[in-house]
Amino acid sequence: MSDDSTKSFDEAIGTHIRAITYDVMDWATEALPAHVSADDLKKLKLAAGEHLAAMLTTAYLGIVPVAADVRGGVDLVYRVADLDSGALSSLLGRNGVEFADFEVKSIPRGFREHDAAISRALKGGEGPGTHLATVVSANDVVEAARPMIDKAAKQLREKSSPDRARVAFIMSHFFDWPYTECLDLLIAHTLNAPTLPDEIDAMWVFFAPSHLVVWSAVEQHWTQLLLGSLKEDSAVPEIDFDMELLQHYEGLFLERAGIEGPSPFYYGIKTVEVETTGNSE
Repeated sequence: MSDDSTKSFDEAIGTHIRAITYDVMDWATEALPAHVSADDLKKLKLAAGEHLAAMLTTAYLGIVPVAADVRGGVDLVYRVADLDSGALSSLLGRNGVEFADFEVKSIPRGFREHDAAISRALKGGEGPGTHLATVVSANDVVEAARPMIDKAAKQLREKSSPDRARVAFIMSHFFDWPYTECLDLLIAHTLNAPTLPDEIDAMWVFFAPSHLVVWSAVEQHWTQLLLGSLKEDSAVPEIDFDMELLQHYEGLFLERAGIEGPSPFYYGIKTVEVETTGNSE
C-alpha cells in the first residue's frame, strides 16, 4: 500500500460504512423484475437514473419496492416496518415508520443533451462532437444539487406525509460532474454536512459511476455504501467494456427487466493515443 493510500485511510477514520456483497446486488437485479410489474419498471426514466436508484435502494435496503413511479405519487415506495432500527436510522433518517418514500432527482447539465446528439449524429452518418466538463470536488457536486434537493422536498411535501420516511435520491453523472475523489475507495469523510429542508429525512447521493453515500437527518452524519465481499473464494464479477462494477449490475438489471433504450449511465471508458500535428498542445 502506498503512503498516499495510507494517508487517505487515516483521514477516513471514523467514517460510517454499510456494505453488501456481490450476491445481494445480483439478487436486486433479479428481484426487481420478479416483483415489480414490467410496465412500472419501464416508466422509470433512464436519462434521470431512476432505474439505478431503484436497483441501489433495493440492494441496500434488502427489500423490493411496493410501488414504482405510480402516477401522481413518489418515484419509489418501500414498506420498511420490518427493517432493523439501525438500517432505518442510517439509510432513511427515521425510526418507527412503516413506509419510506423516495423522490429521485438528477443534477442537470449538458451531457444528456450531448448523449442524445451523439445518437442523432451517428444515425445521420456524422461523427459525434466533443463534450467538455470541469473537474470539481464531491462537495461541489452536492452543492450543485441544491435546486434538485429543494425540488425533491417540494414533491415529497405534496406527495408523501410526515408519518413516512421521506428520502431524496440525487443522481450525478460523471461526464457532467467529474469529481477529484472519483478514484478513492471512501469519500463520505470528505463531505460537508448538508442543510436539508424539513421535508427530507435522508438524502442518498450517487456519484456515478461508483460512489454512493447517505446523509441521515437523525444521525447527522454521512454513511458510505460499499459493495464487495470478505470471502476469500468470492471473485469479483467479470466486467466488460472497461466499465465500473455498478455499471455491470446496471446492465444485468436492464437485461433482466427487459428495459430497452440506451442509458446514459451505461458506458465504457478507454484510453486512446491521439496524434498531434503542428503547434497543437
